[in-house]
Amino acid sequence: METTQTECSRCGTCCANGGPALHVQDKQLIEGGAIPVSHLITIRKREMVHNPVTNRFQKVKNELIKISGVGKEWSCFYFDPDQKGCTIYDHRPMACQALECWDTEAVEQIIEKDLLSRADLIKDNDPLRQYVIEHEASFPCPDLEAILKQGVTDQSIELEDAANREVAFRTELVSRHDLSLGEELFYFGRPLFHLLISVGARVRESEGRLLVNWPSKE
Repeated sequence: METTQTECSRCGTCCANGGPALHVQDKQLIEGGAIPVSHLITIRKREMVHNPVTNRFQKVKNELIKISGVGKEWSCFYFDPDQKGCTIYDHRPMACQALECWDTEAVEQIIEKDLLSRADLIKDNDPLRQYVIEHEASFPCPDLEAILKQGVTDQSIELEDAANREVAFRTELVSRHDLSLGEELFYFGRPLFHLLISVGARVRESEGRLLVNWPSKE
């Protein structure tokens, strides 16, 4: 006899697939200390992310903040694989509260709506605020979707140069402000060269410089 699921079976699949995007309703969790910014990662506009509803990778239309992942599978930072449960269950984000794997209608209603961004969380007196603005202006995320579809032609030299300048920018600020990796990923998102790798680039270091190569699609 077939039964209809009506509650969580604690299989852990949802959490193992990555941390949730945060919504404006979750701001109090960060400001109250339940979720520190060092456990967050910024996904910048035009990055490629997995859409759990369509099960496809797509371009992000607007910046969003996610709980960071851990391990090779990039499971949610707060997922306990042994207990198959959430270590901050009483303070879990809005998306986690809305998610019911047997009926995704509720969580689908909030996808890409009222999302938190760095502008909502970084205070005016934060010494890194000016550098976040400078970083976004100097090193915007390239159109990764277009690179995936069309490859790279005359942009390759410019992208390699930008990747190297961005590493230098980050290295200086990480050292000056003693940032942890988690804090760096919140303030500046993933390094540009990581984004290029995600769409097929091969990156290696030679004599202190990153070399970015693009395999032929022929």
